[in-house]
Amino acid sequence: MDDIHDKCGIAAVASKDPSVSVVPYLYKLLLNLQNRGQLSAGITTYNKERSQLIDTYKQIGPVNEVFKTSNPIKTEILFRKYKGNIGIGHVRYATCGANDRNYAMPFERHHGRKWKWFSFAFNGNIANYAELKKPLLEKSGYHFVLNCDTEIIMHHLARSQMGNEKEPFDKVFKEIGEKFDGAYSLAYLNADGDMILARDPWGFRPLAYGRIDEDTFIAASESNALANIGVKEYEYLQPGELLHISKEGKIKKTQFVESKRKAYCMFEWIYFANVSSVLEGKSVYVTRTNLGKELAALETEPVNKDDYIVVPVPDTAKASGDAMAFELGIPSKEGLIRNRFVGRTFIEGDKSRRLKVKTKYSIVKEILKDKKIILVDDSLVRGTTLKELISYIKEEGGAKEVHIRVSCPPIMGPCFYGIDMSTINELWAPQYIKKIDPSGAYDQKLLNKMAEEIGADSLIYNTIDGVVRSIGIERKDLCLACLDQNYPTKTGKKLFERSCVACNERGCGKKRTYE
Repeated sequence: MDDIHDKCGIAAVASKDPSVSVVPYLYKLLLNLQNRGQLSAGITTYNKERSQLIDTYKQIGPVNEVFKTSNPIKTEILFRKYKGNIGIGHVRYATCGANDRNYAMPFERHHGRKWKWFSFAFNGNIANYAELKKPLLEKSGYHFVLNCDTEIIMHHLARSQMGNEKEPFDKVFKEIGEKFDGAYSLAYLNADGDMILARDPWGFRPLAYGRIDEDTFIAASESNALANIGVKEYEYLQPGELLHISKEGKIKKTQFVESKRKAYCMFEWIYFANVSSVLEGKSVYVTRTNLGKELAALETEPVNKDDYIVVPVPDTAKASGDAMAFELGIPSKEGLIRNRFVGRTFIEGDKSRRLKVKTKYSIVKEILKDKKIILVDDSLVRGTTLKELISYIKEEGGAKEVHIRVSCPPIMGPCFYGIDMSTINELWAPQYIKKIDPSGAYDQKLLNKMAEEIGADSLIYNTIDGVVRSIGIERKDLCLACLDQNYPTKTGKKLFERSCVACNERGCGKKRTYE
């Protein structure tokens, strides 16, 4: 509800057959990853018959806008111009840098030597990029055009290949793995036709790969993108692993940096990933139904099928809402309908929050009127939009009561690993909750006070223990930092301390903590 966003999604395709074009595959993969970013989309392809051996196309907008699918002739021209048998792709939402085309990925760096001419895209956020940028500016005479971590990655990739001989890729990426603190699932392509896929040593962001046939290798941030173009078997790149796919189609997997601990982002299962995806062997859909069962076990209202209905907030809360309703023996109904044809909106400011809610959702008064609503949402980050939605449901929907149930526990800390919530001041729960319960269970009197603030009749969050059980991965292998403030990396801990100081001493500004 609070419009939090993941950084992006990546895709990669390599065919042994030089006559095959991977552009249609990349387009379909990016379309299936659209849930991970709608700000921009882009591709880079390799074609040994072109003078422009690798060529990049990227624009602002969702995938269909970027590929001009409303005009088949223009789409065909694009597909033909960028034809190549190896390629990478990207969809973006900005957690770092501005919202313009210059920040869109892939990033391409030209060079006279083919193995130094490369393009890359990544999903995540480099938490220590400000620290990495400083010595380049002070000691190495670098000039930075953009204010983002992607440019830092580009310069370090270039610096790792400064010699006169082509270095092994596990050595090139080892330097990055040892210097970078944060999240990065990365796709790389050079003008020699080498494709690299790499995942950070914590494994924050997912990266799956498989084959359509013997000649065609496919990779994407989520398994659903692979499944929807014909990949029947796939696996996930493990933390600290690197895949090198040569232009001849040979695949080599290496551990380019040691993985001392795993830190899979729990938000991938709760909110970001497509509900049909499977991450690290754990189904997103099953996880969300488990979250709904956990919420049902926490229910305190004397629910009955005559007075109460569950209404999931579309779309990511639907599986949880339906499962909760089934466990409680009450109906789950679509009292809120998401308007899927609105596209991007540019409504800003507190005064227009109700307009934003109405633009995004339509209410079904015939379902809501005179009912006690159990409104299930996947997460509650800033609270402001949900407050307007509750008012909308009561005043115009005619609901008697609205009880908020949240699949995710209270968000108590910023994220420095690729989710756009980087300051404590923007988070709602820490304004009320001053001491974190390790299990994630909180006093109902405190929750009642929070419910009153947003106009709800009651509020219940899921617990951290419930989230861990729902996903089915050990707690030590999950990143739960935004819930328990235990950050898995050194820079994450430092940035959290900085964020606390900033809020206590001078208040948090608009600038993200890691910028």
